[in-house]
Amino acid sequence: MNPTSIHDLKPNRVVAVLVGTVARSYPLTMKFARGRWIPFRPIIIADSSGWVLAKIWGPVAINLLRNQQIRLEKAYCFEQNGALCVTLSSDAHLKICTQA
Repeated sequence: MNPTSIHDLKPNRVVAVLVGTVARSYPLTMKFARGRWIPFRPIIIADSSGWVLAKIWGPVAINLLRNQQIRLEKAYCFEQNGALCVTLSSDAHLKICTQA
């Protein structure tokens, strides 16, 4: 399946595949959701067409570092404060790609 470029993202849609580099990783925090505390980290994902804020939930948020290649599958794109954001939904997956 061909990945979607950041330039082609549209709000209120599920993104099948999004591949990019972690350009910025903000501090890890904990959010209370679904009756429990869940690790949360906002990051900036960049590719050759631009960048987008991504909200990463769950244990995978702990291991993210700057300059890692990542692949998001079934992430949800929405608009917040006039800017596009991507978040991991309950059935979404984030894969950290190996570095050469």
